[in-house]
Amino acid sequence: MNENPPIKSTIDSYRKRRSRSLPIIIWGLAAVLVIGGIIILVLSLKDGDGSFSLFATKTPTPTITPSPTNTLPPTKTPTVTSTPTLTNTPTPSAPFYYIVLDGDYLSTIAEKFNLGESGVIQILLLNPGIDPVTQTIYTGQEILVPPPGWPMPTLTPWPVDAPRGTKITYYVQPGDSLGTIADKFLSTIAEIIKANPDALEDETSLIYPGQMLIVPVNLITPVPTKTGTPAATATPTATATP
Repeated sequence: MNENPPIKSTIDSYRKRRSRSLPIIIWGLAAVLVIGGIIILVLSLKDGDGSFSLFATKTPTPTITPSPTNTLPPTKTPTVTSTPTLTNTPTPSAPFYYIVLDGDYLSTIAEKFNLGESGVIQILLLNPGIDPVTQTIYTGQEILVPPPGWPMPTLTPWPVDAPRGTKITYYVQPGDSLGTIADKFLSTIAEIIKANPDALEDETSLIYPGQMLIVPVNLITPVPTKTGTPAATATPTATATP
């Protein structure tokens, strides 16, 4: 009788041992891989100073600051200014409209346009809406202004046969005085002052060209001028010659 086990049983026994040891080998390899991975991870996270950081930080790149360069200021190009050409403003030949400016008076407007002593009177005659007593004008008002040398309008003569004490409106002319006005209209200085209480106080009150006055006329009967009788001339007597 043969004492050695049969070949089949030997092979079966080997297979059983192999099937038992294979899982152990696989688990051992897996453990080695896990441990190796942990070691590699720890080494990769370790900084040079012995500390650990989860994420690697980028080393900042140094920036180069450029050295300032001295830039010369640009040379200014001189601006050529053209000399304005003076143009002669034509003198208007007819009355024109003027817008009153701040600080204007009738007298300053007359002076501005070289209207002479009668300028205020002319402006008043062209603008009946201006009160001739106060001569008030306001900024922005549009008024008519005569041109320089514009002739004065002919004043309407007052009726000589007007009833005694008839009041007329008169604009003071250059060279007038209360006395000359009274003589012109057969009036008196006292009655003219009485008729103009807002403008005149007494005989010393000043009047000016363009001022409007109320004048009572025909208060004085004009005295006729006496004409001298021519002296008779003697007729020479003829003498006989002997």
